[in-house]
Amino acid sequence: MTLIPGTTTSARPVRALLAMGLSVAVAAGALTLTTAPAAANEALSVDDNQPPGVPTELRTSDEPCTTAEPYQLWQNDDLALSAVLHDPDVDENGGADRLTATFALWPVDEPTARIERFGYNGREGDRESGLFERETLTHDRLYAWQVRAADSQATGEWSGLCYLRTDFQGPEVAPVVTSTDFPVEGWHPALSGQFTFDAAATPDAVGFRYELLGGDGVHAVSADQPGGSATVTLRPDAGPNTLVVWSLDAAGNRSPEARYEFRASDVAPIITGRLTEIGVPTTFTVQPQMAGVVRYRFHLDGDPEQTVEAAADGTATLTVTATRGGNRTLSVTSVTADGVTATTASTFALSTAPKITATVYRQGGTSGGPGVPGVFTFTPRQPDVVSYRYSFNTVTSTVAAAADGTGSVTWTPTKAGLTMLTVWSIDRNGAQSGSTSFIFFVGNLPPSNPAGSPAQAGDR
Repeated sequence: MTLIPGTTTSARPVRALLAMGLSVAVAAGALTLTTAPAAANEALSVDDNQPPGVPTELRTSDEPCTTAEPYQLWQNDDLALSAVLHDPDVDENGGADRLTATFALWPVDEPTARIERFGYNGREGDRESGLFERETLTHDRLYAWQVRAADSQATGEWSGLCYLRTDFQGPEVAPVVTSTDFPVEGWHPALSGQFTFDAAATPDAVGFRYELLGGDGVHAVSADQPGGSATVTLRPDAGPNTLVVWSLDAAGNRSPEARYEFRASDVAPIITGRLTEIGVPTTFTVQPQMAGVVRYRFHLDGDPEQTVEAAADGTATLTVTATRGGNRTLSVTSVTADGVTATTASTFALSTAPKITATVYRQGGTSGGPGVPGVFTFTPRQPDVVSYRYSFNTVTSTVAAAADGTGSVTWTPTKAGLTMLTVWSIDRNGAQSGSTSFIFFVGNLPPSNPAGSPAQAGDR
């Protein structure tokens, strides 16, 4: 058999002809086919494509699919189905065919209402997915689904069936919320108390979701039986509070919300005092806001906790010493004989910048004059100070600290006018404190320079 000169053929028909036992010769624009021996036919076969394998690890919205009762319940949302694809065709470089996944979904009671969605970019071992919009699903219906894969030349077998049941409607009635610890009338101590949620005998309510507004978010609890109740313990903040509660069905659908509003009175202890200096013992007084307080626990953030016994009236005196600066929080917890606790906290900003005092020159005022020396003393606010860095206007120097952490310099101005001294302390670890400034005005030169007056010197 000879094709007409000028005729072309694609690789796929050639492979098909080879598979039929024909040999191919191309010369002068003609394609000649002749019968080949069986052994030669086997050697020339080049089309080894195999169909993709059956997809595995089927998941319904990222959960393992269910194949038997009780079937997975699906809420009122778009539905994502996925599976891992397989294909045995991998070339010598590890390349794999591009696969198309077909996901089929249909109501079990209406197989002709079958819907298909596709994923086009999978390869061997990839997880591919198909999305079915909420509008394609009907409430309270059993659905089946399966998936298969295809490459450009062959289609694989369908997977086994997965099932799900849709549930788009939550319990019809809002739960009933009650609390004997926090009745809706009056003010009640802001301590831990119990709240009971009742599903009002709504049969599909199997749990509750609740949130104390302004608290730590939404939580869930199971009912003691379908349509039953649950009790939780909450500790509200002082002031008006709102607790929002919903019943939940087995699919997680919510009922209408119930809002429970109540008021809680502050029972945290009252702290009187102010922390201003590092390393200086500071006294605080504490008085209770609940009955029966016998002791207090207290600590600065990061420091060990201490305990002090309360007087007969529940008050106490605390001594607090800050060992480092920055924003420090003092927490104080009152404790009753029954172990009931209430905590309050106060935050103080402790400067690490050193303090400055001076002879002759007054901060913010006019004093001294050119050639008149003054002594400037630096007192640390942070521990373990070994030196100070300081500058008079733009001239910077350092001075070692004495054993008690203080430092001093004698400075003699050369001209009148505004002067700013800035000082930093340095501890033994090389940590630099915040800065502090001492601003003053050097007075004019005196009309004469009497014998024995201090000699003028440059800034240092």
